[in-house]
Amino acid sequence: MQQEPSLLDRINYPADLRSVPLEKLPVVCEEVRNYIIDTLSGVGGHFASNLGVVELTVALHYVFDTPKDRLVWDVGHQTYPHKILTGRKDRLNTVRKFNGLSGFPKREESPYDLYNTGHAGTSISQALGEAAARDLTGGDYNVVAIIGDASIATGMALEAMNHAGHLKKDMIVILNDNYMSISKNVGSISNYLNNIITSHFYNHWKRIFYTFLKWLPIIGPATERFFKKVEKGFKDVLTPGGLFEDLGFGYIGPEDGHDVIRLVRMLEKVKKMKGPILLHLITQKGKGYDPAERDPIKYHGVTPFRKEDGAMESGDSSKIAYSKIVGKMLTILTDQNPKIAAVTPAMIEGSGLKEYAEKYPEHLFDVGIAEQHSVAFAGAMTNGNVIPYMCIYSTFLTRGMDQLVEDVSLMNLPVRFVIDRAGCVGPDGETHQGLFDLSYLLGLPHMDVFVPSNGQDLIDSLRLMEHYDQEPIAIRFPKASVDIKSLDFYKKPELVPGTFRVLKKGSDVALLSIGSMLDEAKKAAEILESSGLSVTLIDLVWLRPLGAEALNEELSNVRHFAILDESYVDAGASGYLLNRIAPEQLSKYIKTFGFPPEPIHHGERKEIFQAYKLDGPSIAETVAEALKKNLIKP
Repeated sequence: MQQEPSLLDRINYPADLRSVPLEKLPVVCEEVRNYIIDTLSGVGGHFASNLGVVELTVALHYVFDTPKDRLVWDVGHQTYPHKILTGRKDRLNTVRKFNGLSGFPKREESPYDLYNTGHAGTSISQALGEAAARDLTGGDYNVVAIIGDASIATGMALEAMNHAGHLKKDMIVILNDNYMSISKNVGSISNYLNNIITSHFYNHWKRIFYTFLKWLPIIGPATERFFKKVEKGFKDVLTPGGLFEDLGFGYIGPEDGHDVIRLVRMLEKVKKMKGPILLHLITQKGKGYDPAERDPIKYHGVTPFRKEDGAMESGDSSKIAYSKIVGKMLTILTDQNPKIAAVTPAMIEGSGLKEYAEKYPEHLFDVGIAEQHSVAFAGAMTNGNVIPYMCIYSTFLTRGMDQLVEDVSLMNLPVRFVIDRAGCVGPDGETHQGLFDLSYLLGLPHMDVFVPSNGQDLIDSLRLMEHYDQEPIAIRFPKASVDIKSLDFYKKPELVPGTFRVLKKGSDVALLSIGSMLDEAKKAAEILESSGLSVTLIDLVWLRPLGAEALNEELSNVRHFAILDESYVDAGASGYLLNRIAPEQLSKYIKTFGFPPEPIHHGERKEIFQAYKLDGPSIAETVAEALKKNLIKP
């Protein structure tokens, strides 16, 4: 007997979803959740956050006429249910893969994705901009921002809410609260109040009542203010929305974010309300999958796993990630020096600081998603004779640019910047690529820059940083792992600022490799030498201070040179280096191997390098071609 197709089988777009009877939506949610579990158990991806917003996503597309009505997602790693319901269900198994679906909203993928998101705190600004544009042009559509409890605490989100409260545009902000961080329990009193607050009858007669008070002679304005204070005080006692009310938002909640039928009914009411409205929902990360419910941090992003018990494919136990090296090394340093502290903007796990936080909780400062604050905060710590290691991803450091300039660099405060995920980050894609940092770091006064090319370099530079107190210093490294046996966490570092390593000496061409490009440079050098060319290979670990005199001496002994830099070609170290290479050597310059000025999409690092001809064989081929043209004498 043929099995009847599931409801999800019939749903490809939101219009299909809206034909499903309301009472059947819990079944749709269960099928969407199971589809995510089944798919990601085979391919990996962002997991717990997506399981937590299934009911919310179904309710949003059921109530709102998307894509005419605008849904603006914050961060965006929770949009897999959204992708399933907007024509991309059959491609979910390609998520985060080369030429596959992005793990985040992506305008190029679908008209249902308004913005290419990836950084937190942007959605309310974008939604307010959409609402302002709608009203200026006479449009007729709803605008909804969906933001998490961590993101709404960002400075940008609060700035946007303050502006929205001033403009009083019709818009909805949905606060997806999955940590209970600012919430009271969902209960019958809250439900009762929310039913009243969203009631058309209540809002209609409230407007009439306050209009009547305004017209009362003498006592009207004072009476109006009195009743508004009573109303606000009553809601502040029974609901946690006082902050949002103060910012000019109508507050509703907290509501159960997993009751899809009630959510639909609540959204139907909320979309008819005037002005900016905040709907506060309580959800659970990992909802519906027990291992993810118990440990949502572990299951935030997953590799392929066994569906029965959640067991993930184990990594190579002989390898250690660069981020783990940082955490281990900072623990060792703090064992010996109580002045050391680590600062991170909500990236304890990602920056490898979990064990450090457990051993030295008073030395670990997680400032939340507040990159600007984190940089200024770390700068001020140096003024108090503390040694701050500012641990941050390259992509997020761009958000603290003003503070890098004003609050660290110009004042020459010796913050130690530990920049993870520099260069090509792979599956996270364009919003997370760390391809800008060298351009602005090398353009800052006082900022010294070290680019480790291996795990021992990273260890040695972290130890060197402890006493690097004359100016700020930054180290940047990729998302990568190295052999544990190759590392010594306790040896005295041999790094000498302003030096570089000459790994091979030749006469035809010099490859100037910057940090993480060394592996590809070695492959290219080997291929070139096998074809009969003589190669100099330079591991340029110190960019500032740069041993310019010694570098020019090496270049005087070769016919040509190329630069290998895992950055945007116009936003890396090339300009800095070429300005310090002697004029008589500049004619030998072939090119810089880096990324072109375009969004670098997601995929495995190896695939991306091959696509942009930054792998060893492609570099060797390009260099050999250039040498062939230049070596042919007229």
